[in-house]
Amino acid sequence: MTSASTFSEQAQSNNKPPEAPTSRANQQYIDRSNLPVHQPPLTDKCWLHREQPVPGQPYIIIGQQAIQQVSDHANSNLQTELGGALLGKAYRYEDKVFVEIRAALPAVSGDHGPVHFTFNADTWTQLQQDRAEKYPNLDMVGWFHTHPALGVFYSSDDVVVHAAAFTLPWHVGLVVDPDSLEAGFFGWINGQLAPFSGCYELLEQQAEPLMPWKVVRTAVWYDGSHESDEAMPQSGVYAPSSPMPAILGVPPRVGLLVGLFGLVLSFILLIGGILPLAAKVNQLETVAISLSEQALQSTNVAACPDARLRILSPVTGTAVSSSDTLRIIGTANYPDAARYRVEVRPAGTETWTLLDSQRGNTDLGQLALWKMTDYLPGVYEMRLTAVDRNNVRLNQSALCQINVEMRP
Repeated sequence: MTSASTFSEQAQSNNKPPEAPTSRANQQYIDRSNLPVHQPPLTDKCWLHREQPVPGQPYIIIGQQAIQQVSDHANSNLQTELGGALLGKAYRYEDKVFVEIRAALPAVSGDHGPVHFTFNADTWTQLQQDRAEKYPNLDMVGWFHTHPALGVFYSSDDVVVHAAAFTLPWHVGLVVDPDSLEAGFFGWINGQLAPFSGCYELLEQQAEPLMPWKVVRTAVWYDGSHESDEAMPQSGVYAPSSPMPAILGVPPRVGLLVGLFGLVLSFILLIGGILPLAAKVNQLETVAISLSEQALQSTNVAACPDARLRILSPVTGTAVSSSDTLRIIGTANYPDAARYRVEVRPAGTETWTLLDSQRGNTDLGQLALWKMTDYLPGVYEMRLTAVDRNNVRLNQSALCQINVEMRP
């Protein structure tokens, strides 16, 4: 059993929900206006795994039925990554936001393997149909997938799927390693994907917790790098303290043979490794764009109608802290574009400020970094444009412009 404590160890005698940290910034960046008001389960009906929510994080409550469904699917095949959808309700109570997960639906996806899992359009349709038939009163509040013997983290592929299909501030992701019996939740904190500090188990079937995994908190990886507030070793390149010894003399004929062998080996690696990887990347891009068309109809798709010029994260209307550095993720791949510009301006003003300008195309990656400490709080407009060599916007390109609220 994981190291945990119940709500009742922290709550007052009136059995109110767990108290959030003293900083009221915990919920001020989550848009609660569209969420219904609902009282969460009593504190003696829940079990805390790991730690209470950090500032900006919603309260995650997962039912024992959903835990068992995820566990059964995760253990059905330990040789490949599996996944599915998390169903439940998101609601607000007092000054807190809750995500209550009541069920999990396994996904049937052809796009999975030992080290990757993602949805495709058919999988997405299947999940929607299964939800309507089995759990018509529950909403899709997130997704789950497994990392057999790989550990718990969000890979760059996971970031793409979450940013494309699960864009609401209370959408969550669950990663399970059925080999090491570890798990962790991920989601949006202040407009960026981050690991969550813990979750609560709803004791709806038995009085004791049945979660088979230890809840851990690790990292979110972007394009091969990771970000986390946990202490993580830094990557680097080892350089010897003394120079390498001089290479001994080699006959020219031997050198020619070695060179030819290296050329053949490089060609084999190109065919056997790089080209399949490129195909996988292209497939992932297609999947993410397909998902984003379905999941973002009321958000960034309306603001950025052309999939070749689209900001996926942050979601338009997101509120973020002025002390953050905001990562802008999206797609910039437009015909005849000489470069791409990401700009911001205070809402209602005329002058744009350049955040970044890129020459090459970007397919579902980082477009810019916004160091928000250099700006005053307020509502800002952000746009992505394709321009010619004179930095003039291409006439035929669609407008991609979103709003972001910066709060102190």
